[in-house]
Amino acid sequence: MADVSALKVKETRATVLGEAEAHLVTSYCDHRLAPACKTETVDFRHRHLQFEDSGFNFLQYGQEVSVSSRGFEEFYMLEMPLAGGVDITFGTERLRSEPGKALILSPGPKFHSRWREGTRQWMLQIDRKLVDERLAQIARRRRSGNPVFNPVIDLATPHGRHFTFLLQIFSDMLAETADPVEHEAISPVLTSVVDELLRNIAFTSGASVVPERLQASPRHVKQAMDILRARYAERLMMSAIANEIGMSERALYDGFHTYYQRTPHEILTRIRMEEARRLIRNDGLAAAQAARSVGLHHLGRFSATYKDTFGVLPSADIRQDR
Repeated sequence: MADVSALKVKETRATVLGEAEAHLVTSYCDHRLAPACKTETVDFRHRHLQFEDSGFNFLQYGQEVSVSSRGFEEFYMLEMPLAGGVDITFGTERLRSEPGKALILSPGPKFHSRWREGTRQWMLQIDRKLVDERLAQIARRRRSGNPVFNPVIDLATPHGRHFTFLLQIFSDMLAETADPVEHEAISPVLTSVVDELLRNIAFTSGASVVPERLQASPRHVKQAMDILRARYAERLMMSAIANEIGMSERALYDGFHTYYQRTPHEILTRIRMEEARRLIRNDGLAAAQAARSVGLHHLGRFSATYKDTFGVLPSADIRQDR
């Protein structure tokens, strides 16, 4: 167990961008900061509480700043804007956070972000080993690969409000008038955050790009998901699926937003891409054949979506495996 005396709030301030960059490199991982305008003057403030291999942070730059990094390797980062927001390219996804919309960034992908002027964020750094341990305990079996969470969290949902409540507890620990922080007070709150992620935020693991959930979804969402998995090669209309399972199209979209953080069409596209890749890599089908087999008939759009999903064109996958 960590030494209680080590749990102290540290604060760093800087007025020059280079000083802020040097501090972040030693605190997190390799970062490159660039000003949005010619001046490198910033109002950088970082309050930080480290507990073992996780930590809670308050961070601001003051000015608009661009941030580039090779990615997090040993931790997840839960980012919750208090003001302003961040535009980020994370792997192949383009994301946007703002008050009311948080992000959970998983280990691995490179990222480039633009912090808007006046942005202030809570940032919870979560040790990936803790996520793996809790996943094994909740799922009652080991899984291959770290979970990669769907990154956008709607803070208006019940689980989103719970995330806000939990991070507020950490924020209270950062207050200048707060009492000394004991490790015993941190561990249950951090575990609650991880469990909330695993139970309510869909994720992919291993080679799959189709998100899954540990906690059961409502019957109508499960029925729709079963249809997408079984009939992906058909020309599926979401209005027809909603009618088939006896609900409105709006309720169908709301259900997928809440339980998968994706639209039904996004899930269908991922199912099709995963099956197409199997056909290309395992069965040796050409890209056009694979596309038609999963219900897609525009080869150009198929290839572009394939590259967005896997980072490589289908023709490159063929060359690699043959």
